Amino acid sequence: MSSVGHFFNSVHLWSVELFFVFMVVHLWGKYWMAAWRGRRALTWMTGVLCFLASIGAAFTGYLVQTNFDSQWISGQAKDGLNSVGIGAWFNVTNLGQMLLWHVGLLPLVVGIIVVLHVLLVRRHGVVPPLDATLDAPVEEPHIAEERSS
Repeated sequence: MSSVGHFFNSVHLWSVELFFVFMVVHLWGKYWMAAWRGRRALTWMTGVLCFLASIGAAFTGYLVQTNFDSQWISGQAKDGLNSVGIGAWFNVTNLGQMLLWHVGLLPLVVGIIVVLHVLLVRRHGVVPPLDATLDAPVEEPHIAEERSS
């Protein structure tokens, strides 16, 4: 309830908002570029996994607000998770468990996936633009460098 607390809450909120805007723009941009071409499918899948883990982090962050909205959502989520049979592993009404997921586990998972994603991008390079000729072979960046030298 202090001004410092409101400041950090606002910084956290707007950081999350920008994170998701940039992630969605990046994900859709790479989808429409067909970025999984040329043995880059694993890179694409790590990006999608990072997005899904981020949704989990946002969901658990919403639940730890401890207001009436988050209590209502956690009750609905509990029923949904029980209906698909995984409610025994995730107790979304337990504040301590959701805080652990939000602060400890999911940021670690997202960080590891981001590092793997960046390493895969560095290994395979960025995808070349879609050609007018669809049967043109995709050339790896290190082969093009060897030919030019």
